[in-house]
Amino acid sequence: MIGKNSKDQGLTSQIQPQGEKIHRMVYLVSVMTFFSILAPALLHSNDKELFTALFSSPINPLSELTIIKYSSLYDSIYYVAFIVGLIIGPFSDKKGKRKVFIIIGSFGFLLFSTLFRFSPNFQILLLFRLFQGISHILVWQTLMVLVYDYSGSNVAKSVSINTIFMGMAMGSGTMLGGFLANFGTYVPIYVSIGSYSIVFLLAILILKDPKFVQQHPTIKQSIFLAKEKPHILVPALFNFIDRLHMGFLIALIPLYLTFVIPLEPSMRGMIFGLSAIPSIILSYPVGRKSDGPWGRIKPLALGSIIYGVLLSLTGIVAQDSLVIFIIFLMFQGCAQGLTMTPNNSLLGDIIEPEHNAMAVSIFNFFGNIGMILGPIFGLIFGRNYSMAFLVAGIIEILSLIFNIFLARKLKVMEKIGFQFPTVAKKVYHFLKGIVKK
Repeated sequence: MIGKNSKDQGLTSQIQPQGEKIHRMVYLVSVMTFFSILAPALLHSNDKELFTALFSSPINPLSELTIIKYSSLYDSIYYVAFIVGLIIGPFSDKKGKRKVFIIIGSFGFLLFSTLFRFSPNFQILLLFRLFQGISHILVWQTLMVLVYDYSGSNVAKSVSINTIFMGMAMGSGTMLGGFLANFGTYVPIYVSIGSYSIVFLLAILILKDPKFVQQHPTIKQSIFLAKEKPHILVPALFNFIDRLHMGFLIALIPLYLTFVIPLEPSMRGMIFGLSAIPSIILSYPVGRKSDGPWGRIKPLALGSIIYGVLLSLTGIVAQDSLVIFIIFLMFQGCAQGLTMTPNNSLLGDIIEPEHNAMAVSIFNFFGNIGMILGPIFGLIFGRNYSMAFLVAGIIEILSLIFNIFLARKLKVMEKIGFQFPTVAKKVYHFLKGIVKK
């Protein structure tokens, strides 16, 4: 791994010697990840119906623009809450504890999700949503750290397994949420609470803190980790690109399928969930290839380019065609399958075990900025979905170009043994000349 001295390598070997099987805790953590991601994914398919049930009346019905505004703020405040994850990392690394954050977070998610039903106005709902997001990031980020804690030399394989469970949760959650909404507006919330209850119980009864994390950096050392090890910024920025796309789709697709191609909640969830299928299928084989001939950068760059181009064209080409829209979603799912595992593995290549929590915090911080931008497009562009898709795609491509330059400057490519193909070198130097001019 990058930057590991002999002492670090000795610590890593305590976790899992080369060639050993995947640690059993990776499977438990992946199952917990599934239920923790499933819970919020259930809530994305029937925003219109939820807001109408809570805040509309025959005398004062909610307009389309009001629902777009509510939906954008509802998602934005949730992802803004994720920034709290930047604070969790230093304390988790200092104490060497993970389990307590999952217990507190899962209980918080259960509490604030229960309060949704009793929101007297939209402002109070946003407050509950904020605390629900804080609770969720406590759980999800800590589970991600545990994957690295227990992965040892099998980073890509462990991450692939976790990514598969994450993808299954996202895909099945949106599908199931839409289906459940047909039985009642609040039914997805109740099932979401049940899903997180499983996480809460598994954390209390089965989950164990890793005993092998022996070196605990000071909080100051953790906070200045990005300055000391700027290589972390490369996977962090790739995560920004990945999550920008994800946050945009999570926020805009339900609105698009509500007002542009009017569908019932069950169909909205079904179509949204289809994009996760290619990602699930590709996660493990891409993870294995990224450990071998492909490396990390090739699938990351290719997937990000596909993301950006397809995202830019979706609103223009799909228009009112549901079939074309679904095809674009499926190909974007393929792009996600190319990026998620290699990028998470790249982070594992770079960080030392005692810095796992803080490194994941930085990684997720950049990713969460991307997630926050997604719903904001709904506020900025309103009904102009084509322009929203176009701008999001352009931002994604520009971010990729910037990150490739950053990776070259920090010599991350060389450190992980990546060599630019001849054509790519020419393109790189051409772009570099344009930037200098």
